[in-house]
Amino acid sequence: MLRIISTGKGGVGKTTTISTLATMMAREGKKVLVFDTDPSMNLAMTLGLPYLEVPTITENKGRINEELDEAEDAAGICRDILEKYSRVNRDGIRVIVMGAIPDEGNGCLCSAISIVKIVLGYVSSDGCPERYDVAFVDSQAGPEILGRGLAKDFDCNLVLTEPTPKSAEVSRQVAVLARNLGIAKSLLVINKSESEEDRARISSLVGIPVEDSLRVRFDRSVMEADRNDVCLLDAFPGCDAVKDIREIKKRIEG
Repeated sequence: MLRIISTGKGGVGKTTTISTLATMMAREGKKVLVFDTDPSMNLAMTLGLPYLEVPTITENKGRINEELDEAEDAAGICRDILEKYSRVNRDGIRVIVMGAIPDEGNGCLCSAISIVKIVLGYVSSDGCPERYDVAFVDSQAGPEILGRGLAKDFDCNLVLTEPTPKSAEVSRQVAVLARNLGIAKSLLVINKSESEEDRARISSLVGIPVEDSLRVRFDRSVMEADRNDVCLLDAFPGCDAVKDIREIKKRIEG
C-alpha cells in the first residue's frame, strides 16, 4: 500500500490537491483510504460527504482508548474504527476524520493522532482483510503532525507551498522532519504559481532538489469550484490546476 501525507502551511492547497489525487486514483479502480487529520475538517466536504454525517475520532477517543487498552488484539478495534468512524463517498473513497479539539481546555490531539497511527498500521498489515492500494493523510497546518511521528516510514511526503518565503520556511521545516522520519520521498508542490522561475527559487529555499519540485499553476477554476461546492475534477476537468495535479499523480505512482 502506498502511503502519502500532504504537509505545509495553512491555505496552501493541501485539501484540494489530496482530494483531487484521491478521486483520480479511485476512478481508475484503485482502492483509496483518506485520513483527514486537520482540525479544520474540510476534506470530507470536499469529497462530497456532508460534515454532520461523518463521525470523528476525537468525539469518541475516550471510548476508543478504553477499548484499545482492554483489547488483547487491536485488530478488532481497528476494524470497528474503520466501520463506525468512516464513510465512503460516491467514488468509493473511504474517509476517516480525526476531528477538532472537542472542548475548551482540552487543547491536545495527541491521543487522537495515536489512534490514527494505530489504524494506519493495521490497514498496512497482512491482518487487514480489506486491501487498499493507497492511503492519503491530509495533515493539519505546519510541521506539528510530523513532529508526532505520524508519517514514519511513509512512501511520499507532498510538501505544499505557495511561492512566498514565509510559506517556504514552513515547508523547509517539514522537509527536515520528513527526512528524519525516514519518509522515502519528498515532492515539493509549488501551488498558485504564476512563473516557471518559482521552481528553482522555492526549491532552494525549502531544500528540496528542483528535480523533485512541481508547479500547480494559479487557476481561478479552483476558487470557482470551491465557491460552488463542486468537485474540481468534475467542474473543470481540463483546467490548468487539474492538468498539473495529474503530473503530481504520475510522479507519485512512478
